[in-house]
Amino acid sequence: MNRHMKAALAVVAPLLLMACGGTSDDDGDACAQVRVFARPASGDATCRSFATPCDVPRGYVECCGGFHGDCVSTGTRCVDDPLDACSPGSGAKDCPGICQ
Repeated sequence: MNRHMKAALAVVAPLLLMACGGTSDDDGDACAQVRVFARPASGDATCRSFATPCDVPRGYVECCGGFHGDCVSTGTRCVDDPLDACSPGSGAKDCPGICQ
């Protein structure tokens, strides 16, 4: 992803998350297509792809790093995922983290 796309996503994504509250879009409001990766907060450490921030179920945490890119949620940063077996310090480019 080039830096212009990342800059645009950094501006638009927080607005989308505020608009839909990170839950499914039950009230009929439109939710823009911004791909989000997330996994359950506990248990399974497998990140799944969601078409919009509104599609991410409650109780999920956003995945980041590796192939997942930067955090979409405002005020969060990418940290090591304690549920997976890889460590970003080991140089693995596909080692995901979670946004906190």
